[in-house]
Amino acid sequence: MSNQEKSSVKKKIINYLINILILAVSLCLAVVIVEITLPLFKIRNIEEAVYQVRRPTIQGTYGAYHPKLYYTLQKNLRNVRQFYPGQLDYVVDTNGQGFRGPDWDMSSRRKNVVILGDSFAFGWGVQWEQTLGKILEKELQKTDPSYQVVNLAMPGWDLDKIISAFELYKDVLKPVAVVYIFCPNDTLCGIHKISATEYDLEYHPGPDDEKNYRAMLARQQPGYWSWDKFFRSTYAKAYHARVLRRVFDKRIRASLSEDKAPAGFDFFPPIAVPAQSTLDDEHKEFLLYCLKRLRADAGGSNLYILDTSDKSILYKKDAADNRRWVIRQFGEANTGVTFIDFESYVRNTPDGRKFFLDYDDHWSAAGHAAAARLLIEKWSTKSNI
Repeated sequence: MSNQEKSSVKKKIINYLINILILAVSLCLAVVIVEITLPLFKIRNIEEAVYQVRRPTIQGTYGAYHPKLYYTLQKNLRNVRQFYPGQLDYVVDTNGQGFRGPDWDMSSRRKNVVILGDSFAFGWGVQWEQTLGKILEKELQKTDPSYQVVNLAMPGWDLDKIISAFELYKDVLKPVAVVYIFCPNDTLCGIHKISATEYDLEYHPGPDDEKNYRAMLARQQPGYWSWDKFFRSTYAKAYHARVLRRVFDKRIRASLSEDKAPAGFDFFPPIAVPAQSTLDDEHKEFLLYCLKRLRADAGGSNLYILDTSDKSILYKKDAADNRRWVIRQFGEANTGVTFIDFESYVRNTPDGRKFFLDYDDHWSAAGHAAAARLLIEKWSTKSNI
């Protein structure tokens, strides 16, 4: 190869590298421009996506490994503020067991009511005094000061952990009533069927589970930095998730779609109660098994089940495969079980959107108050409580 040819090849390589560098710099500038300009437009679906990643999660920052439940919160937390500008501002205290609220009074005179569930029952996004459990306790104590409402809920738990927690503490607490606040994603845990009629709900810790959990917790701390964590929290990533993927991915487009509610309503109205739920057999059988187990664990105490729904479901038309119909039918078929249909109540309320936080699927203070009112109305009809 002559010197002239070598020089030509070298020049082409240099030009190629320069073009790559220009492209990389251009992409970086585009990302910077997006990060600067998108927040100025306050595009709701973009802001929601950013919020979902950047918001503080109490279990992610203050979780504690548990050998039987996988995790609870750290014990005896005080005045832990969960804050996100304009969207989230509440304080969490925990007791000596790692659950939200004060230490339990274990004296024999107490009549314990146990609240079960995930982040809804926990009171994500609202102050302790605004939670359904605290509202219920105040109402019950008006007629009998011996009532104590114990919150055994934990953000992120599925039905297996919810039931395991109740079974761990039920003999100590000896509840006179149990309130399970059902969230549709409670049944998204791994379903481990071990026989024709039995499921394995127990947590089986692996040799490295505690170490891996602690490592995961460390990655959730505000001071931890990584390229992956940074990228997931950018507006560019949010734009990709909520705009670009919606254009090119049918599945994402379908999941983000909404059905237009009738004039004057935030959500589509509920359907008439179906004769049978059309939920798929796998999840229906698992849900029924869990409900039966909860009913058995409650013993002679009344079991109240209140569904929560969330906005992703409420923004679509009601359907016969909604999980709440399975719970309703279970309540009708079993004595000592009362189902409270919160979703239908919300759908029938013109301004039902007020029952939820703005960017969050969780109940607002108004949602907790409404749910507590519906529960108390049913409670007053029970002669043995």
